[in-house]
Amino acid sequence: VQWDRILKMFGLSIEESKDDSTTKLVHWNSMCRFGLVIFSVYCNPSIPSGHQHQNESDQPPTPRPQEPWTFVHRERPGAPSTLLSNTLASTRLRSWDFCDGQAFESKEPIVFSFSNDPRDKRQFMKISTCSLEAQQFLAPGEGGILGMGANAIVHRVELKSTSPRSFNDINNNNNESDETQNEAGNEEWDAAVKRPFSLGKMLASLEAGSEAGLGKRLRQLAHRSLLNSDGRVLYFYGLGIALSSNAYQPTEYKFEAVILARYEEEFSTYTMKRFMEDYISPASLLPSRGNGKLEENNNDWREDFSLISVKVLLVSLLNAFRDLTLMGVQAFDFNHLGNVLVSRDFQSVKLLDIDGDSRGSIPLSEYMSEVSLPTAPASSLSPSTTLVRRSSQLVLHKPSLDVDLNAVLPTVVQQLLLGKRKGTSFVTNTKSTIWRLPPCEAKELIKQTVSENFGPLTKSHMAKVVEWFYAMLKKQPPWGNWTHDIYDAMRCIDHLPVR
Repeated sequence: VQWDRILKMFGLSIEESKDDSTTKLVHWNSMCRFGLVIFSVYCNPSIPSGHQHQNESDQPPTPRPQEPWTFVHRERPGAPSTLLSNTLASTRLRSWDFCDGQAFESKEPIVFSFSNDPRDKRQFMKISTCSLEAQQFLAPGEGGILGMGANAIVHRVELKSTSPRSFNDINNNNNESDETQNEAGNEEWDAAVKRPFSLGKMLASLEAGSEAGLGKRLRQLAHRSLLNSDGRVLYFYGLGIALSSNAYQPTEYKFEAVILARYEEEFSTYTMKRFMEDYISPASLLPSRGNGKLEENNNDWREDFSLISVKVLLVSLLNAFRDLTLMGVQAFDFNHLGNVLVSRDFQSVKLLDIDGDSRGSIPLSEYMSEVSLPTAPASSLSPSTTLVRRSSQLVLHKPSLDVDLNAVLPTVVQQLLLGKRKGTSFVTNTKSTIWRLPPCEAKELIKQTVSENFGPLTKSHMAKVVEWFYAMLKKQPPWGNWTHDIYDAMRCIDHLPVR
């Protein structure tokens, strides 16, 4: 594949070596241009004076530390310039497709900012797009900043194609006209560019089992099949190279490896965390509709958010987890709601940060070889149940997506059913009251709250909703282990009564 790519994309001639038939020779021509990008350099660890003459064979090898490689851009005397203008060095963000290697660059020159201290996140929010000017954004969501997490910041950057056609287009459409070639060469789209805060995070994100590796794998799967046809998993484009300037020493620069995803206006920056905050905010505080703007005519979108809307949103979330399983992803971090985006119509979700704690893809060999049953009595296990004990002593069905559904999902369901326009404290207090009250009184409280949130329901429908919620909340049969894995959770949410 690599030889074909070199031949088709760059028009280089390739021949077999006369000395070794297994070796191929590439003939470069004057059209070829190459650039060297250095991200980091190895440093020699300091050795204490008292240990310099010890036998090195007795000591385990110590990994050599790395530090970011930086350089200084000096101005020419009498001819001031910046890396954004009047310079031979290109400061446009460059990127390449995971699948076919098609090249893109930012429409305008752009230089980001960084700080040597990863905790100083505000200094990563400066963006320079013209000479002698660096815009300072004070919060995520401003300017070209889409969001900020614990490990990285995400920017919105407009890209344009710099290669006439992709590798696949050349193979599939050799007889197309020049007009199609020009249209492909003018392709443009918006990217969400993820920049890690530290060198360690950047290197970790590029590993095969981390986000870049899984993103490439998902792109290849989606490129050849319909596993992500509903778009519930973030569309990863490829890798890029960006230039950033030290926020405290503007003449000091470094290169950064970034991961690019496709920016979608429908989802933008509206995380499920913000959605839940808007959903349960008191009625006196009119929430936005995911775009930071209040509803026109003071309409409250929560008025139309029915039980069916609750079920559709939860089903979309669990289906997104199942999509990860279909793609062979082993784990997903669902210990917070910042990893999930919600659409503007509140009917679908999109998953972010799919690295799964760098667990990589599902190792089928583990499920074939490891059969270690827990110490529970044999009578308590059904004949068809296959279990595995992990190092954390958590017993899971196997195989299944490794995602913690106990941390967040029950709270989301409780807030959706009980907390509509009532606030977090109301949900917490109502849940505690339901647990303390006798079953009849607890179910009456659930009935009253659901009726206030979703309007009057028919008697039979309300009875089914109350029974379902009470059993789900107290984990009674048949929902005793509904947070065990995604399949048990899907079965529970599928039976949320609607009409």
